Amino acid sequence: MHELSIAQSILSIAEKAFPADSKGVITAVNIQVGELSSIEIESLKFAFSAIQEDTLLQKAELNIEMIPGEAQCSDCNNIFHLPAFGVGCPNCNSFSLKILKGREMKVLSITLDE
Repeated sequence: MHELSIAQSILSIAEKAFPADSKGVITAVNIQVGELSSIEIESLKFAFSAIQEDTLLQKAELNIEMIPGEAQCSDCNNIFHLPAFGVGCPNCNSFSLKILKGREMKVLSITLDE
């Protein structure tokens, strides 16, 4: 379950971003996850909830924005939504594709309540 290590990384990034002089509480961590990233969202949420106790993020909600997969066909240059690997170009059925987006995972921001 690589989602646990991802959750630990998210927690570490958020804790490092927390201002040292703040008396506030982290209430949310906002991330983006690509549709092609192979991250199981429910497993990530479960892992995050399992490790956040007794940390600066114990009351934080994990907000996830999905980034759709997008590819460009190397044969006909068609740009299209790619929901999963193993899908060919809908225009010419080629499997010679360049992935444009959907593999990323980013921590965008943390939300603090003071």
